[in-house]
Amino acid sequence: MFLSKEDLKLGYGVDLEIGKFLVDRKVPVGNLYWKKRLLYLLPMPGYIFIPLFTDIEYRLGLPKSELLSEKHFQLVESILHSAATLEFTTMSFEEHIRDCVELTRPVCRNPAFLQDLVYYFGGQKDKASIALGTPFKALNRADAYLFSLCYFPFSDETKKKLVDAWYALITYYLIIDDLEDIKSDFEKNEENAILESAFKEDSVQKIKALMARSFEVMSRVNPVLANRIEYKNQVTDINAIITNFLQRQKK
Repeated sequence: MFLSKEDLKLGYGVDLEIGKFLVDRKVPVGNLYWKKRLLYLLPMPGYIFIPLFTDIEYRLGLPKSELLSEKHFQLVESILHSAATLEFTTMSFEEHIRDCVELTRPVCRNPAFLQDLVYYFGGQKDKASIALGTPFKALNRADAYLFSLCYFPFSDETKKKLVDAWYALITYYLIIDDLEDIKSDFEKNEENAILESAFKEDSVQKIKALMARSFEVMSRVNPVLANRIEYKNQVTDINAIITNFLQRQKK
């Protein structure tokens, strides 16, 4: 299915110029994240989050001209290629993070935030100047994308808004993805926040709280996207999904 700039604008509130830039962008040659893909954007969370977060960055004050610059998107695509290399090859997580740091340093204009990420990924997140991560390891699996923010200088106030908006967006998508993939992720022993929560007494409430937080934050940033999150919160019964999954495992 083809996504148009109109689809992104009407369905998600994405700025038309940002939508056009990404809809028209060519698939990067040799990039594992787009392996065997003919279109840059597909109606799948792993691709659609790119224009959504780019639009969020713009809404929170980052300049559109720099967001849509070739240097910035080469960094974005390199980080995603490294993430795919981690997923599909023998690259370790530590090697993936070192790769992202090396990719970021030459174009970094925010060394303080880069240091925050080095602390975070190095297991020293208490040293970072801002809270990073969620209570669920599985919901942190896309956080290397935060290295792309190092391309921009911004204030501490904007940093907080950007990080909050990142988790509002990515937590929502990863929880929905994990709900849909609970059976296959269990069989393949892959990271899944719902599986993490299924066997812990208070974790479902934490999942629900994160979804509510996603709506709260996004309602201040992108009301169109916030409406989608609110709808999903209302129609998704996490307890029932987990109960059904656990019952099937007993058979």
